Amino acid sequence: MHHHEISQPDYGTGKKKLGIYVVGLICCSILTLIAFGMVMANMFPRWAVFTVIYSAACMQFLVQLFCFLRLNTQTKQGKINVMSILFTGVILLFIVAGSLWIMWNLNYNMM
Repeated sequence: MHHHEISQPDYGTGKKKLGIYVVGLICCSILTLIAFGMVMANMFPRWAVFTVIYSAACMQFLVQLFCFLRLNTQTKQGKINVMSILFTGVILLFIVAGSLWIMWNLNYNMM
């Protein structure tokens, strides 16, 4: 009877470690509490609250990409994953910007 070594597919995410998940959980919790605290304190101008919420959301997105999805460029598949995320971001940017441009033009030309 032959023993075959079962190889795990390479998804480009590296080895799973509990520590990175704990760091991600703590960072995401802190960022959520910062945004919640800004809203509940009701001591800051509206633009400052929106700026902090938006910044916390962007940082939380990056934390989730790196800690939970383990996005990295250490392997060939990891580099492909990063390029896929960047390409998706560019496509979304074009779709959102194009939609806003079309709506603004329709509003301007209909008035």
